[in-house]
Amino acid sequence: MDRRIALVGPTATVARSFEAALARRFHYDRLEPVSLSRFVSDRRAPVRIVLCPAGRSLADDLAFLRAARRRALWPPPAAEVWSAIAGLRGSHDPAPDVAPLPPPTRSGRRAALLLEGDVTPDRARRAAAAPAPRLWIAERVQRVRLGEALLEELRRTGIRWSVLEPVEVVAVVVSPELTRASSRWSRWIPRAVSIRIAARPK
Repeated sequence: MDRRIALVGPTATVARSFEAALARRFHYDRLEPVSLSRFVSDRRAPVRIVLCPAGRSLADDLAFLRAARRRALWPPPAAEVWSAIAGLRGSHDPAPDVAPLPPPTRSGRRAALLLEGDVTPDRARRAAAAPAPRLWIAERVQRVRLGEALLEELRRTGIRWSVLEPVEVVAVVVSPELTRASSRWSRWIPRAVSIRIAARPK
């Protein structure tokens, strides 16, 4: 098992400021502080993460969690689609927690587009221009080599993303203000979250 956990903050410096406090809770794991932008571009990034908002401004913390949800926390395919892909790839891994099924096509079939390897801007534009399904499945978020502008353009055309290796959020570092505002952000974080750390490091 990969014992690495990425501490993902708005900057690597912010993430690193929580490392000592978090090391006491995750003493069997190797913690790797990193910015969100670096995390989503590093193909070797850990699957497990702790989200580390800076804790200085509620508005900034909400913006960071919203960005993490939009860019890193993509769901796995629904079990029906997962099973079909697993059969094609010769995998026997069980399906993770499922996402909603893609809508059926005119023929009544549910369709998705599997994009193995890196998804570059040229590849994404070609797929978007073709009569392809609107549910796209990448191997992991780090394989999607697209900027925010193109991702937003694709979203506006109805493209939805799933990943075969979804990020697992094991904890969220929360300030008292963020705790009180949990109703505004808790829906953005997957159910797998098990720990919230309320104290900021000095």
